[in-house]
Amino acid sequence: MKQRPIHTTTYENSTPLPSHQYPEIHETYNQLCQFIKHIPAAMAMLDHEMCYLAASGMWLEYWQLESSEIIGNLHYQVFPNLPASWPGLAKKCLLGTIGQFELEHSITAANGLILWVKWKVKPWYTDEGIIGGLIISTEETNPEKQLQQQLELSQLAIDNAADAIFLISFDGQLCYANKMGCSFLGYSESELLKLTIHDINPELSKELWQLHWQQVKNQNSLRFESNFCSKEGDIFPVEINVNYLEFNGNKYQCAIVRDISQPKKINLDLREAKEQLQGVLNAVPGLVSWISADLRYLGVNKHLANAYNLPIETFINQEIGFLQTSPEFNDFVYDFFAKADLKSAREVRANVRGKSRIYLIVAQKYYRDRASLPTAVFVGLDITERLAMEASLRDSHAKFQQQTEQLEQTLQQLNSTTTQLIQKHKISVLGQVVTGVAHEVNNPVNFISGNISHAISYVQDLFYLIDMYQQYYPHPVPETEDIELDFIKADLPKLLDSMVIATERIGDVVRSLRQFSGLEVESIKTVDIHKGLDSTLLILQNQFQGKGNCPDINVVKKYGSLPHVECYPGDLNQVFMHIFTNAIDALEEKYQDLKTKKINLQPFEPEILITTELKDDYVAIVITDNGIGMVEEVYNRIFEPLFTTKKSEKSMGLGLSISQELIVDKHYGKLHCKSLIGEGTEFVIEIPIKLSNSDR
Repeated sequence: MKQRPIHTTTYENSTPLPSHQYPEIHETYNQLCQFIKHIPAAMAMLDHEMCYLAASGMWLEYWQLESSEIIGNLHYQVFPNLPASWPGLAKKCLLGTIGQFELEHSITAANGLILWVKWKVKPWYTDEGIIGGLIISTEETNPEKQLQQQLELSQLAIDNAADAIFLISFDGQLCYANKMGCSFLGYSESELLKLTIHDINPELSKELWQLHWQQVKNQNSLRFESNFCSKEGDIFPVEINVNYLEFNGNKYQCAIVRDISQPKKINLDLREAKEQLQGVLNAVPGLVSWISADLRYLGVNKHLANAYNLPIETFINQEIGFLQTSPEFNDFVYDFFAKADLKSAREVRANVRGKSRIYLIVAQKYYRDRASLPTAVFVGLDITERLAMEASLRDSHAKFQQQTEQLEQTLQQLNSTTTQLIQKHKISVLGQVVTGVAHEVNNPVNFISGNISHAISYVQDLFYLIDMYQQYYPHPVPETEDIELDFIKADLPKLLDSMVIATERIGDVVRSLRQFSGLEVESIKTVDIHKGLDSTLLILQNQFQGKGNCPDINVVKKYGSLPHVECYPGDLNQVFMHIFTNAIDALEEKYQDLKTKKINLQPFEPEILITTELKDDYVAIVITDNGIGMVEEVYNRIFEPLFTTKKSEKSMGLGLSISQELIVDKHYGKLHCKSLIGEGTEFVIEIPIKLSNSDR
């Protein structure tokens, strides 16, 4: 053992007692310290708590310890690997249950050697006769016994080894087999020692045994795989590590044999699983690769390998980018592993067999366990043709959309032309009818108007003659008394005046009809807008009268000061007519709606407000009603041809469409509408003052 300086107990380093006080005690204390230090035995003194109080020099030397390392420390801290029976026996000794005990076992020394020691333990007593602690001593057993115990331990280890161990003589006879060797072959030890190596290893026949023996002898050791045969006749694979031995003039082989059936099966299963996985990946039509966290290929499928005319094995453990065909793919792999995302996808461009292709790469991470770094699988699908097809489809869709828009424009123009033709035909027929009616009415009206003045003169003469007769013949004959001459004289002039007013009224209506129809002139004419509004209102006068208990419609005029305007009077009056007609319908609909819902808490007063004003170089005519109003979806479409919310027999949906064309296309103006459901509608007409100078 390692030699260290011998120290005594802590008493040696304690502060000495003052000799002038107790000279006898001080001398006794020093003698005790010297006694403990030089006692010719490995002994130590423990207190009742098993802490070290003192240790002899031989104890410290034997265990290669310093006194400072043990004094005050627990015995179990200094010797942590004591047998399990140690604490129980020590406790009994401290309690006085047993007088002393001895214990023999192996222990590992500080230098790593295994020692067999014998402990002797007994209590020590205080002056009062109380057990104060333990006195322990150790002695090393004789080398022969240690060797015997080590041999027994080695034999025990060999007998109970996890692998089968055999000793085989030169002639192939089995000389020794441990428990595992007997177990996995199914023999008892006596049965097995009657067999030869040829019985348990059919591959080592007598002919091959000599060659095998010579090979092991030359190499001193050999490792190989073979097959063993059990007692039941089962053949299973084994791994054999054999060494050449010579002992007491005899030659042996020591074979350590391990059953590798399970590892073989696992390897076979892994190989089959890998082949199946490779088959599945090869079946994927895209380019598949799986890459480790250090950016190296773990494998690829055949499509990826074939794309570059390389074997699959070429990619294994290569860094990505070694082919230098797709920097975009390399960047995608770098970015994917740098982020915590488990999935990602990106379109990348790659050069495959000299051609540029576009691939959609889909990536997925997976972890073997929580502590491992991630591995990722990348699947690339060639989308070059698909992208080209999509681009072609987009072009086709754009062309189709353009054709659709052209067809819609053509259809709108056709609808516009059709509506114009229909309207022109209606206006033409209406104009002819109005002209005929006006002509037929105008002749008798002119006749009546031209002769009524004469009739008035004649009546006045007759009244004068009657007055003369009454003056000169104051007594009329009785037959004339029934004639109410005074009433006739008073009422006949009124009757004639009424006839004059009626003929004038008929003349006004005829003139309004002719002016509204526009048949008198089709060219541009400078007119008074207010007269056109008034003539339209005159024609519609009967419609302003209430129907079905509906109050009369009040028409409010707020005419501004307007100059004469260049326009097509007939077309403009037609626009006024359509807007007024819509306003009348909206007012009647609101009255019926309020009447049906019975929510008209105050009398409904239908009203149409007409406002005109001059704005720069154009005039604005605003026609507002307080009718039913429209929702946004409706008033945004009211200028579409054939769009109507009214019953078909009441409206064809052409009036406002035609009005829009007449104002915008023919007068280069604007016609727009604002409405609020339940509140009313406002139409705004804007036309230039000088039509000939307007910017088309």
